[in-house]
Amino acid sequence: KELLTEWRKFVNEVGDPYSYYTPSHWRQVFSHPDTTIDTLIDRLIRNAGDISSLLYPDDPEEYYENPDGWESAVEKDLEDINNYARVWFKNHEVKEEDEDKAKAIKTFVDWFNRNIDEMIEVSKSEDYDDVMDSKAHKILRYIANDETGNMLVALAPQLDKF
Repeated sequence: KELLTEWRKFVNEVGDPYSYYTPSHWRQVFSHPDTTIDTLIDRLIRNAGDISSLLYPDDPEEYYENPDGWESAVEKDLEDINNYARVWFKNHEVKEEDEDKAKAIKTFVDWFNRNIDEMIEVSKSEDYDDVMDSKAHKILRYIANDETGNMLVALAPQLDKF
């Protein structure tokens, strides 16, 4: 358990040592004209998955070991999501066939920004059942667990209601 705690401190301080690409690398990728909207969706889902696993870990004991560490990691991942989407939309014209995906991304990012504080508060409540019952957590898990991006596009129209 101590080793795991030390590892988390290390990762929080220097970032994921197994991650080969930095956020600045991804910003360059998303500014490149050949980068598709599907690449953006893939990256957003990966970051959303990271956030979901921090807000809703498999082991409830992991929740309370280092609340400040996971909260700052969640905020960093959300900042990356915002930056990647902003950079992609700034540098690309949305193709007609990608309009639904573009709208879904914008809706998802807006929803995420509106709900993240509440999700963090629920996660910090130290009641794992509250997290399991949280609609926002469930929505995030559904989107993050679907690597195809179909769930993001399918759920986006309903996200404005939450």
